[in-house]
Amino acid sequence: MTTKERIELIDKAIDDVLNNLQNGIEIKEYWIDNLKVEKRSPLELITELRKIRTLTIKDAQKQKAKFKTYIFGDRY
Repeated sequence: MTTKERIELIDKAIDDVLNNLQNGIEIKEYWIDNLKVEKRSPLELITELRKIRTLTIKDAQKQKAKFKTYIFGDRY
């Protein structure tokens, strides 16, 4: 699963929790990519999902930064 797909799943999970909360249904646990997130309240669950999303983005940026190209004097 790519980073973009993981981020989309996390965004969908946050949307699901919020939509169900508006309907009076409290979701306190969620499974994403074989990862179970369980909290005492839906707001804690949303906070944890946002943390996971942030960490996923940071990890992806670190992986991209493994290679750097320097150009000196307009020559390759």
